[in-house]
Amino acid sequence: MENRPLEPGEYYYSVVTEGDEEFHRADISANAWNGPPEGCVGHWKNRVPLPEEKKRELAPPEVLIDILRSMEGHPAKAKMRYLLALMLLRKRALKPHESASFTNPDAQSSRESTEESFTDLDGPESEDGQNEVAETAPSRPPAEMLQLESTADGSVMAIEICAIAAGEAESLQEQLVDLLYREVE
Repeated sequence: MENRPLEPGEYYYSVVTEGDEEFHRADISANAWNGPPEGCVGHWKNRVPLPEEKKRELAPPEVLIDILRSMEGHPAKAKMRYLLALMLLRKRALKPHESASFTNPDAQSSRESTEESFTDLDGPESEDGQNEVAETAPSRPPAEMLQLESTADGSVMAIEICAIAAGEAESLQEQLVDLLYREVE
């Protein structure tokens, strides 16, 4: 692998890989490119802008959607995933799913299990002939989810809606910019 600065006008590949609970980005010159490395979440081809061109380029929407999907199931990445989803909504790579923009996919099953706990009021009798009602403490309420549809392939994904404190926003934004944009000097 070459270890040198990329030159204006030169083509290169950006690669995003997943490491220990975080993503890593590497830029590889076209001359050194041998295909995507193992563990690659997404990759795309870029060209270093000439001095008179704009200085930042965003990864293609299909790569961003792949990164969004790869963050699913990682609670530590929920806030970054939520911000990325909002960015993709703004870029029109995602749109609210028609059937339900804001849903709680676990609400129905949670509601059913709660109803099962309390609807059998003629449940088992104790030794004194009284009906016993088993009460279970409600677990943490399921998170509110945003149902989004990819404008490219029509697939639907659920994104947890996260509260982001003002102090967190800047750090999360910087992490996304570092991951998804290429700055050229």
